[in-house]
Amino acid sequence: MHARRNSGYTRPVVRTSSSSPVAADTAALDAPVTTLPGIGPSLSARLAERGLHTLGDLLWLVPRRYDDARRVTPLGQAIAEARREPSARTTTLGVVLASRFHRRGRKRWFDARLAGTDDPEARLLVRWFGARESLAKRFPKGARVVLSGRLDCRTVGAEMQNPDILATTTAGGDRVSTAGGDILTRYPDVPGVAAATLAKACREAVRRGLSQVVDAVPAALAARLDLVPLSEALRHLHEPPAGLSVDEVAALDSADSAWHRRLAFEELFLLGLVVARRRHLHRLGRAVPCPALPWQERAELLGRALPYQLTGAQQRAIEIIGRELAEAVPMNRLLQGDVGAGKTAVAFAAAQQACSAGRQVAFMAPTALLAEQHAATLMPWCIALGMRATLLTAATPRKTRAEVLALLRAHQLDLVIGTHALLSEGVDFAALGLVIIDEQHRFGVAQRVGLRAKGEGEGDSAVPDENVRSSEKDASDAGGSPHLLVMTATPIPRTLALTAYGDLDVTVLDELPPGRQPPRTLVLAGSDGRDRAHAMVRERLQAGERIFVVCPLVEPAEGERDAETAPADSLQGQAQARADATTTAERLQRTFAPARVGLVHGRMVQAERDRVMGDFRAGRVDILVATTVIEVGVDVPEATVMVILEAHCFGLAQLHQLRGRVGRGGGSSLCLLMTRRQRTAEAEQRLATMAATCDGFRIAEEDLRLRGPGELLGVRQSGLPRLRFGDLRAHGALLVAARDAAETLLAADPELRDPAHAGTRRALRERLRELGESSVFGAESG
Repeated sequence: MHARRNSGYTRPVVRTSSSSPVAADTAALDAPVTTLPGIGPSLSARLAERGLHTLGDLLWLVPRRYDDARRVTPLGQAIAEARREPSARTTTLGVVLASRFHRRGRKRWFDARLAGTDDPEARLLVRWFGARESLAKRFPKGARVVLSGRLDCRTVGAEMQNPDILATTTAGGDRVSTAGGDILTRYPDVPGVAAATLAKACREAVRRGLSQVVDAVPAALAARLDLVPLSEALRHLHEPPAGLSVDEVAALDSADSAWHRRLAFEELFLLGLVVARRRHLHRLGRAVPCPALPWQERAELLGRALPYQLTGAQQRAIEIIGRELAEAVPMNRLLQGDVGAGKTAVAFAAAQQACSAGRQVAFMAPTALLAEQHAATLMPWCIALGMRATLLTAATPRKTRAEVLALLRAHQLDLVIGTHALLSEGVDFAALGLVIIDEQHRFGVAQRVGLRAKGEGEGDSAVPDENVRSSEKDASDAGGSPHLLVMTATPIPRTLALTAYGDLDVTVLDELPPGRQPPRTLVLAGSDGRDRAHAMVRERLQAGERIFVVCPLVEPAEGERDAETAPADSLQGQAQARADATTTAERLQRTFAPARVGLVHGRMVQAERDRVMGDFRAGRVDILVATTVIEVGVDVPEATVMVILEAHCFGLAQLHQLRGRVGRGGGSSLCLLMTRRQRTAEAEQRLATMAATCDGFRIAEEDLRLRGPGELLGVRQSGLPRLRFGDLRAHGALLVAARDAAETLLAADPELRDPAHAGTRRALRERLRELGESSVFGAESG
């Protein structure tokens, strides 16, 4: 069956073929929601807006919350408990004193006043908004009522809003109504659909369709890991057993029950299969080997180009990468290192090895500024070793671009540094042997694959000219898939490394060059913080050092600009309004005159931005005011202070990257996080983390905890399906178990042909179809 994309809900896998080992009738799960009683065209349309089209969709819509209504507390006691614990929900019993239905225009609501059975003086006002007039019939005077909800005692009296009505009994003892069960289920809100209607529809979906769901986890694996059956997990999530303990209900409510973990494992297991399959397919490819020189000769060669000694971590990374480049299996490696760890030198060593073997190298950066920075660094090194390199971006003049493309096709260029322009049509290589991608997290999987595809099979059509070295002719004739090296200065939490980057082997540069001192980080707020910042900036300017000032906005938001009345000293005045780079540059020019102030941001013409950046590097600009355009790749050793205005507006990863722009010259450096005194608890945590550590991996784990993988990575960038039940923050051990199980299964049965794996195969095909990868796996039915 076909998944509806971007709906937020993933369709279950069902048995779809009478000839299949898991065959059965699929009518139940495929049936539209309109087959359910009470769901007509109008409600069906509302459900469809949330991706709920069929009974199968409702079956996998598990409750978001559970309320234990088994303990009924008399009203007087419930009010006393609510005063001690205001946020708790309660189930209470009271006697109706009076009730009234209200209507005012299009608004309507129903009030009931209750007295306690244990304490006649206890009073409760109950109010239902949007209620129907018929509700009044269930609350005659003297009726005993059992309600479940949140009891608010913050006002003069006690109040409940929109509680669940569990039972009402008339003064004569007749039972009027009973609702729900002992443990109440709360489903995600669907606008226009009453909660009770949705709950009833989900229960009916369980009754009709549960037996048709196919388990994606093989039975043997589920037994080995002691996982509950999928059907049991779904049934009990929709209809919790009455005999659960208080702790078990709490686990249900926090999505930490054995049934929740069962769904999470299945989701993480399929995620592991997607990643393991990518690794498996990659290893089936063939690349042109690029032999490496013995280490002593190689170190001597690199020493002629590099301006500094390699660290031990760099040497180890170069050796690992060198061994893989020499293999006929395409390298697929992630080089991860904190800001300033020396990734570019490692990448250069890999490029030199590939070029020495007669292969070409493509080096792609996410922005033109970063590509230019890399070109400025790499080209002198290339010249020192006789490597032919150039820069190609969207800003390259048409005539120059045509010349570069011709040289690439003729194999008269060894290394081309560029941006997304390298992906464009007409950029063809004679013998692409290595693809290097910097700041991997800024590219999607499709872009990574697109650049790599440019090297596959190009050798047959390329015709090198007579000036190409003989080794280049032999290599280009061989064709093959290029090796891949991706780099990031954004530390990756372990759980993301196992998922979003799980198809890559990982090398970590865990050592900084000698003499590098981590910046001292201070959180400054208020007028005293402003004064301290000004004093420190003035001191550094007098010493001939340079300053970065980063703002969250390019220009002031509408109605916020008032350059005449705002404080002249802008390092703290901006904390009261949204700090923008344009206004800040003007104010800093007045405040720190005669210091020279420059401005760069993403809306500037490239040539102007390059000019200002060049002036800053050359010392013709003392203070550079910028947006996050300088977040990565900008290398100015003389810059020793990073001032970040409205630091509470930035994420941890951004703050860490910005801080990494200073302290690259070996001396002491500062990072000043300017903020307002009043800030959110999460912003407080981010700033405290920045002040406490410069360890990028610790910062990355905290960022994952605060923001979650969706915000940290982005589903489209990762090339991975959304997770509904699995949580990379909470399910680390479960993720490792699922990943290991997936790799073991695919190693034993790469195409999942074993009849015992039929459900797994079908589920994986569904996930791959969501990711647009079905054309290379399981195209045939079954």
